Amino acid sequence: MLIVDDEPMIREGLQTLVDWNKYGFSVAGIASNGREAVEKHAALVPDLILIDIRMPGMDGLQAIEEIRKTDTVCHFLILSGYAEFNYAKQAIAHNVDGYILKPIDEDELESNVERIGTQLKKQTEQQLNTEQTTVLLREEMLQQLASGKVDPNLAGSQELHTLLGAPAKYYQLLLIELYSREHSLTMNATLKKKLAEIIEKKQLGWVFTAEPYIGVLLKDYLLQNGSREQMKLWIEECCGMRVRFAAAASEPVRDPLELQKWSPAVRSLLKQRFMLQGQHIHSASLEGDAKQSGTGQGEELSIDSLAQKLYYMLDIGSREGVIKALDEASVQICAHDSSEQAVKSGWAQLVTIVLNKAAISNSQVSVQEDLSMITALYLAHHYNEMIDQLQMRLTDLAARIGKSDSMSVMKQMTDFIERHYSENIKLETLADLFNYNSGYLGKMFKNFTGEPFNTYLDQVRIQHAIELLKEGLKVHQVSERVGYANVDYFHSKFKKYKGVSPSSFKSVSGKPSSE
Repeated sequence: MLIVDDEPMIREGLQTLVDWNKYGFSVAGIASNGREAVEKHAALVPDLILIDIRMPGMDGLQAIEEIRKTDTVCHFLILSGYAEFNYAKQAIAHNVDGYILKPIDEDELESNVERIGTQLKKQTEQQLNTEQTTVLLREEMLQQLASGKVDPNLAGSQELHTLLGAPAKYYQLLLIELYSREHSLTMNATLKKKLAEIIEKKQLGWVFTAEPYIGVLLKDYLLQNGSREQMKLWIEECCGMRVRFAAAASEPVRDPLELQKWSPAVRSLLKQRFMLQGQHIHSASLEGDAKQSGTGQGEELSIDSLAQKLYYMLDIGSREGVIKALDEASVQICAHDSSEQAVKSGWAQLVTIVLNKAAISNSQVSVQEDLSMITALYLAHHYNEMIDQLQMRLTDLAARIGKSDSMSVMKQMTDFIERHYSENIKLETLADLFNYNSGYLGKMFKNFTGEPFNTYLDQVRIQHAIELLKEGLKVHQVSERVGYANVDYFHSKFKKYKGVSPSSFKSVSGKPSSE
């Protein structure tokens, strides 16, 4: 309330004459004349003004008339020492709440103040109820927009545009998904409250609940370049350090009802969240939604062959080879089935095979230690983060296993053959591993060892076969262990290099043959 009187003693006395707080008022200011009253009203916007009539300069009635030009709801109580009908008549014309004669009767003043206070309280309650109803209706309507199912009765009415406030040239739908290692039921509620304080205060649109997401209807705030980055920063600021997000936005539309057809595309994009980049606002497209709607599996997938290639790269300590093998596996696994469950399952299977193989042939590998990367793999929120983690861990493992930076390629090849002679390795396999043309690598190998690649491999296998035959193993067992799937082929190779059959060699070496 504002007290206006040209007599200082009356101004001071009125401040304590009534227990203003009892009736919901507080004294916001005082003025000594009509002109000052108009200025104070503009600055304070009071609910009630106690005002004298006869004051120097602009009198009370003139001040009321001036204030009424901009404010039709403010309440006035006139305090006057003159019981003139003309004054009362003018007061009624300006919709004054009361006309109290001086000297002021305290009970009369208090009765008028109580009456006005009760009116204001009812008006405030009605206004709050109206605002709450509007908020609830707007929330419901925005949820319908975000689900793509607006009530037909609402769609054709003026109510929709009324709930959205002043019309805009462009509307855009943004959906935000929150996630955290420490799951919290309050994450969405916290973001909604904090983001609404920013968006609605700046009059950029409305923030609402769009389970399981938080929705934002943007008005004339196009998510492009700088504005997209600013929105990202606002979301991060509201989320805090522990909570992460992924978001998807529609294209701008002229009519908010057009967002109905965009809702499935935006939601579909967020369902692919694992394959998206985190802490980023992605743009949905109607074409993309149509493509993503298909189900089923893509290309054939051979986890074993991908694992074998990655293991070989790991085994020779090739960081570049590991990265290349990971890239190749990534393309094939995602092309086969890009769902989060299928992708993680494929990678877990591949990495498990690789680590088990590595642990058998390399004492530097601790299966228990390195299988922790399988756990990390399943905890990853985004594919690119998962791949970065795998690449870092596996290249580090390659460095620990390899220890071959100073060795020549030829020495690495002979060592590799020594470790993998029992497998189906070919010159082309090693050419791919070491990134050489197979013909050129074959010539280099012969110059280094004095033998062609296949001859050298056969000799290594036969040498190991001799050791196994001396241990008493059967010929067919030895054949399989040194890499010959066909026993007859093993016989011919053994006789070629040793002049006798494996069975004869067993007899000569003192181990009777059972074949």
